[in-house]
Amino acid sequence: MSSQLTEEELAALMPSEFCQHRTPIPTQIVSSDEFYPDPQNERQREVEARLLAMADELGGKQGLSRRRFFQTAAGMAASFVAMNEVYGPLFDVTRAEAATPAMADERANALKDQFILDMHTHFLRDDTRITTFSGNAESGRQGGLEQGTHRARADHR
Repeated sequence: MSSQLTEEELAALMPSEFCQHRTPIPTQIVSSDEFYPDPQNERQREVEARLLAMADELGGKQGLSRRRFFQTAAGMAASFVAMNEVYGPLFDVTRAEAATPAMADERANALKDQFILDMHTHFLRDDTRITTFSGNAESGRQGGLEQGTHRARADHR
């Protein structure tokens, strides 16, 4: 068993699915059993507050609940707008896209065939509770990692 996190720390971890607000983008760091996350910081709280306010305002005008608004292209646009307002102009998005579902849908449709390669590495404990990785946590042990070989896996979702 890895010594990255103590049993007490593991017991205190909460999966992202149980975060208070199910926003299109995370508004705080969560753990995947790899590390103990830092608490939500002031800027992350500000992004969250702005995003929730936009969801209530814009989603309400569109006749949508906050949850349903977050499931739309306009809700995703609102997420990028909120981050731009807090962190500066990082994303090419306008508040009009968040306020106008047809505009957000048009933008999302234009980008839907864009190829995105997401590459990163995860450290998984032998006793991980995570089962959502390709072939679940057993795939690493069965794939020869115990003998020191490393294999790259492509997870096409």
